[in-house]
Amino acid sequence: MVAIFFIAGLIIGSFLGVVSWRLKTAEDIVWERSHCPHCKKKIRWYDNIPLLSFIILWGQCRDCKKRISWEYPLIELVTGLLFAAVAWKFLGTLGFMAGPERIFTNGDIVDMSFWLFAVCYLVIIFFHDLDFMLIPDAVVYPAILVTLGYQYYKYMGGPLGIASLKAPITSALFAAFVAALFFFLLIWMSRGKWIGGGDVKLGFLAGAMVGWPKILFVLFFAYMIGAVASLILIGTKKKTWKSQIPFGPFLVAGILIVMFFSEQIQFWANRYLDMRY
Repeated sequence: MVAIFFIAGLIIGSFLGVVSWRLKTAEDIVWERSHCPHCKKKIRWYDNIPLLSFIILWGQCRDCKKRISWEYPLIELVTGLLFAAVAWKFLGTLGFMAGPERIFTNGDIVDMSFWLFAVCYLVIIFFHDLDFMLIPDAVVYPAILVTLGYQYYKYMGGPLGIASLKAPITSALFAAFVAALFFFLLIWMSRGKWIGGGDVKLGFLAGAMVGWPKILFVLFFAYMIGAVASLILIGTKKKTWKSQIPFGPFLVAGILIVMFFSEQIQFWANRYLDMRY
């Protein structure tokens, strides 16, 4: 089952790579066939098999022989692995493996569907910001709407009232506004030199996804990963202290860490910080 989701992730990842590029070039995403970015020749179906075609063609266009970006197979692989991770999280202990006591409910289907959707838009945001230093509104705004709708669905199925900060929709909104305000203050303090407006929107999305106080751990991991990556880039002379480095990929990494390792983080927080969420 996990292998099926991995293959599905590879296929969807191939589409996400096209979406990320065409959001920049303003090409049609749905109806325009895949083509070489250099010679514009249409890519044959047998040259469009995720991962495999890139390997067979040695990363070159069959027609013009120019190099195809390594990011395309990387997006496919990352999406495939994340889809497999979602499948393992939700299906790894189902009845056919752990006995009939585990029943896959409608709520599980909704949760899993949302996680798969979240993986898709986070992958696009990660690579688009990495390439163009821009978080596309066409992705982040729909993602916010879907995420808030999902949190409202969780709230309607739970016992907590809207006044409780532990209620999904309340927790999501509170965390979203806290994160957005945090990044907005950074923009104001630095006059736009430290952070961009897209990070405010992505911060809002991050808070809406993980809720309060998990957003604090998202920010912690994002800044830790960002600091390490920046020092490595500076140490290898690929960047300087004055270079601009997109923060969106680090924030996406923080979101994914908290999503997939929430139980372990909660255990650590309860044990050492007395911080229950």
